[in-house]
Amino acid sequence: MKTNIRNNLRRMKKADVFSNDYIRAEANIGNGLKTMITVWSELAEDTRNKTDWNNFAKYVLKEIQEYGEVIKNENE
Repeated sequence: MKTNIRNNLRRMKKADVFSNDYIRAEANIGNGLKTMITVWSELAEDTRNKTDWNNFAKYVLKEIQEYGEVIKNENE
């Protein structure tokens, strides 16, 4: 997924803001994030106790940091 976001950010940089390529790349990023959030939401429902919840939260926050780095690096 990180590669997908990275590639679509690169496509957005190369495309005109109002072009179909830009809009398609932007939509692909949004759809990918929507899928990840849906999966994380379903996994969160399976947490049984505080320890599970804390471990899950640490995992998700680490993933978010990694995605943030990808976005930051591509926007430079």
